[in-house]
Amino acid sequence: MVTHLNFYIVAFYSRILPGTRQVMKTADFDFSESSTIIPSDPVDLRGKTRESGRMVVLDRGADSVTHSVFSSIIDYFHPGDLLVLNDSYVMSNSILFKHGDIPVLVSLLGHEPEGTTAIEVLGELDPQPGLTIMCKDDPQLSCTLISQRPDTLWKARFEPVERLMPALDAFGTRTDETMNIDLRLWHTKNDSYRSVYAKSPGSLDIPSAGLHFSAELLDSIARKGVEIAYITLHVGTAESLDVSLISAEEIENHKMTAEYFEVGDEAAAQINRAMAEKRRIVGVGTTVLRTLESLAVLQAPKTPVKAKSGWTDIYIYPGFEFKVVDALLTNLHRPRSSHIVLTAAFANKEIVMRSYAEILEMGGYEFDMFGDSMLIV
Repeated sequence: MVTHLNFYIVAFYSRILPGTRQVMKTADFDFSESSTIIPSDPVDLRGKTRESGRMVVLDRGADSVTHSVFSSIIDYFHPGDLLVLNDSYVMSNSILFKHGDIPVLVSLLGHEPEGTTAIEVLGELDPQPGLTIMCKDDPQLSCTLISQRPDTLWKARFEPVERLMPALDAFGTRTDETMNIDLRLWHTKNDSYRSVYAKSPGSLDIPSAGLHFSAELLDSIARKGVEIAYITLHVGTAESLDVSLISAEEIENHKMTAEYFEVGDEAAAQINRAMAEKRRIVGVGTTVLRTLESLAVLQAPKTPVKAKSGWTDIYIYPGFEFKVVDALLTNLHRPRSSHIVLTAAFANKEIVMRSYAEILEMGGYEFDMFGDSMLIV
């Protein structure tokens, strides 16, 4: 059960190695999207298996780019590796409230560190600051409007907050199209939009890198001697698209908004053992990488981390000093996005952009959250 909206804010900022500051233009991370394929449905709703997608492998040591299929990822794991997964899953984001006899559809568009939520209010109600409305299907759950934001969304507070996620799970729907999904399929097949290991409700957008794993493939990876750890980062801010695509001319002038994370005692202990034993830590998704590097941003590389929950606005771009993660699985990302800049920081700009040039030249690769994957080792 998620009760994170009232937690203390923990903000982190990227640390750039001394002497490595470099001015990079956002245009350096651009490419034409005209020939890219962006599916609107998960692979298992398109007659494919989760592990059947294509995978491009960037080997930093060999400076090589290899084109493969995702099911072969097991060949890139070593016994003793620690595979870190984000167990958050995407929620329905809209639920019916009422004010007296007036129905009000409330759509959640972003969690906020100060314990509020950015919402859209739809219906005949005239919204005003201080107005409290009640959930139609859970009369104990209220929503109080605090103030209107410049983007016309409202800042609101749900009380008691611990009832919000169960209500969305039980009574919610999805009304926005920000995820580029078929909403009819979402309402009947929403397990397809979640990783097979997801257990923590709270994301408003999909933590998508883990969608490639089937339960059978994870079992095979574990039998190879790979340890698995679970952390949580709930994806979703009201500016999720805006903060992903970089509008600044220089990448270092971009800002991220905060997202909530949890790293429990067990996961922290697993991470610390792997670092102490010099075993490789493999992060699945930019959410995992950002979470783990947030834990260690003020520390020396490979020193013990502590279990923690809070908010991170860490922005990772070339020159960042990585302290925890040794290998990364991620999706194929849009140009000029914070995600592609992060992968360029983790691998290097030259090999990342070379791989995208090859991907576009070969054709057939699928991009974004239901697309193909990239493994950086």
